[in-house]
Amino acid sequence: MKMKGWLVTALVGAGAVYALRGGCVNSTAPDEELADHFEELCEIASSNIDTPKKGVKKLGRYMARHLDDILGDFGSTIITIEKISDDKKHDERARLARDRMQRPWIDCANDWQSFWMAVDEDPEASEIATRAADRLGRTFEIIFNSKDVDLRHLPDAFLSKKLD
Repeated sequence: MKMKGWLVTALVGAGAVYALRGGCVNSTAPDEELADHFEELCEIASSNIDTPKKGVKKLGRYMARHLDDILGDFGSTIITIEKISDDKKHDERARLARDRMQRPWIDCANDWQSFWMAVDEDPEASEIATRAADRLGRTFEIIFNSKDVDLRHLPDAFLSKKLD
């Protein structure tokens, strides 16, 4: 499974756990909170195009502090939408969530790309980013005992055939 698939699986799983534990009391819609996180990530990238190593480290620190919130907000967004029984209202709410979550990425797409091009051109920054991505991939592979995990077989993924 590609990194995108792993992230979607992790986001949905974490969101479900977050929702089951009751989330937190917050009057802001979870997709708005998620968009705020995306804006923060974009700001870090935009501010560090000329300092990619510093930017990669800042992104890492931000994710370490906020990934639980990001995953929870994503899961809460999905649950908020899925609780709507009327199909028309459901679809309207899903579109609103999509628009809110896409806006920060649309607004900073050029800076985001410029930042990652700068990372690719900086050996130290590139090494830090690659190591983090590799470690995350190994974490998912260890937890799910496979590189090929989908939601249909998620419970099976947690049942280890062998214990390390």
